[in-house]
Parts: sequence; C-alpha cells; structure tokens
Amino acid sequence: MALNWLRQRQTPVIPIIGARRAAQVQDNLKCLDWQLTDEQLAKLDDATKIELGFPHDFLANDFVRQMVFGGTHAVIDNHRR
Repeated sequence: MALNWLRQRQTPVIPIIGARRAAQVQDNLKCLDWQLTDEQLAKLDDATKIELGFPHDFLANDFVRQMVFGGTHAVIDNHRR
C-alpha cells in the first residue's frame, strides 16, 4: 500500500526498494498490479498531513503572492501542479 501511495501522489515519488531476496522484490513489484482509489488516497494524505508553518503559510497568502510576483502569480506556469 505504501509503495502505491508514493507512486500515486500528486507529486509522484519513485521509491527506492531495499530488498535482500528476489521474493521481496517480487512482492514490491506487485504494487504495479493495482491502484488505490481517490478516497483511499485522500484518507492517507489526511492522516499524514503536517503543518508547514512559517514561512510557508505566510508565502501561501494571496496578498503576499501578489506582492512577491507583482500580480503575475496566476499566469505563471507552475511545473509542480
């Protein structure tokens, strides 16, 4: 489940699998045979959510973004979306 959660995140992560035996590699590769539902992903995201705090909260403020980007933030192509 953890491997699929990492693979299916909005910003995907490619996990490094540490296995000592071929059977462990085969078990890990079975995650490619199925996917988590959107509801399951949302539950996992909620359970692992952390508060980033300052400066992230400050910089996420719309007024601050307008000041930092000179009113152009909405038209900037963000590769992380």
